[in-house]
Amino acid sequence: MRRLLAFGIVSLLIALAPPGAQQRERCQLEIVTTPGTVTHLTKLGEGDTRLDAGGGVEATCGGKWVRADSVSWFEGRGELYLFGDVEYRDAGRTLEADQATYYRDEDRVRPEGNVQLTDHSSGSTLKGPLLDYYPQNESRPVERILAPGRPHLTFNPDTTGGDNTEPFEVDADRMHIYGDSAIAGAGRVVVVRGDLNAYGDSLDLDMGRGQLWLLRQPSVEANQMHLRGDSILVLMEDQQLREILAWPNGWAEGRELSLTAPALRLYVEAEEITRAVASAGEPARTGAVDVAGREPWARSESQDYVLVADSIDIRRPAGQLERVIAVRRARASRVQPVVPGDTLLGSDWLVGDTITGYFALVDSVPATVGEVELRRLVSAGDARALYHLRDQAGEGEAANQPAVNYVIGRVVTLWLEAGDVEDAQVVGPAIGVYNEPLPAAMDGDSLGLVPDSLAQAAQDTAGVPRDSVEGSETDTVVAPTAEARSR
Repeated sequence: MRRLLAFGIVSLLIALAPPGAQQRERCQLEIVTTPGTVTHLTKLGEGDTRLDAGGGVEATCGGKWVRADSVSWFEGRGELYLFGDVEYRDAGRTLEADQATYYRDEDRVRPEGNVQLTDHSSGSTLKGPLLDYYPQNESRPVERILAPGRPHLTFNPDTTGGDNTEPFEVDADRMHIYGDSAIAGAGRVVVVRGDLNAYGDSLDLDMGRGQLWLLRQPSVEANQMHLRGDSILVLMEDQQLREILAWPNGWAEGRELSLTAPALRLYVEAEEITRAVASAGEPARTGAVDVAGREPWARSESQDYVLVADSIDIRRPAGQLERVIAVRRARASRVQPVVPGDTLLGSDWLVGDTITGYFALVDSVPATVGEVELRRLVSAGDARALYHLRDQAGEGEAANQPAVNYVIGRVVTLWLEAGDVEDAQVVGPAIGVYNEPLPAAMDGDSLGLVPDSLAQAAQDTAGVPRDSVEGSETDTVVAPTAEARSR
């Protein structure tokens, strides 16, 4: 049975109309009832009434539609209460809840209990125990939603309703949503989108500007890389992830290496991290001031080598580690000593103005799919290196023992195999010292003594001016134990 409730209807229809429309027109409110619907009107005072309707009620007013098992309307307070299986619809949203309250003077809807708000154009949904919904009107150009009680948001940035982008799954203790593109969250924030997992104490997602901010102990996991910093900024273009920035105290770790610096910047293409840059960043943001005697800003560590420099650039085309470039005050050191337990000369190391490390896929079996290892290190500009080579030509106790090499040159290149130096090349002007393997002690340990000749040579050559070194710019020094190779 469909009938129009004429008693007290004028006040109720005003409640469902935006405040700006109240002075211009009163839309026709139609309430649909069933034979079991019961209505009751109570006069509360002069000019104030209460209208109750139960047994199933539907109402329309212009572009708004609402239904509930029962309603109560307080004309004086301008409050409409809806109980049981509440559903509200307007031009852009559908709202479902166990109960709801509409506040006329604020033009606000507060649903409570199993709340779900759905955007018609994008399919985005917001679920939680309660929320405050401020619809768009003439005095409020952008709708606002406040959701406490740890709601869950499924946010589809593609407002055309297409399926070309994955939605953001967002959880937080409380959220503020502005229109269809801006979200602010606070308290135990979790953001998931495809391969991206982001965490923090607060977030600010603005799809109009293509930015996602994470603050207060934030972290991001993407493409098998974990990123942390005091603050993290995710940049998007055409709704796709393009860059991730972390500062100050940036830290990143992937399956191939770790990276730390005052500022980190990761570049993303086709959902793969293709490049990572560690640097001082902007001093105003990171506090990385260039002072005399400071330590290098950036540090990278792989399975075999530690690399430090003022900036480090990691190249990962198609998500596969290929090259690491360290610029200014660069130094590469082997993680483990060449001879376990022997502290005679420690680990191999290489220094220079610029160091480039080249990686290649591990071809051994059974190697992890996509696993890479460091194959070559190249130092250029004031290059120096101390490294060990196995003496293949040695006899007796010296056979296959590590021989020590110290070299200085314009360019030093080390070829590696499983972290050990297999060959070396120095481009001049160059100078070098070679020390044959030490004899083994009776108990099998090394003598533990630094040979005077090597120690003195290293000390002397470290301070030799470049123009005093014999040899031309094309001189090349190759380690005596290395087999000749075609370069």
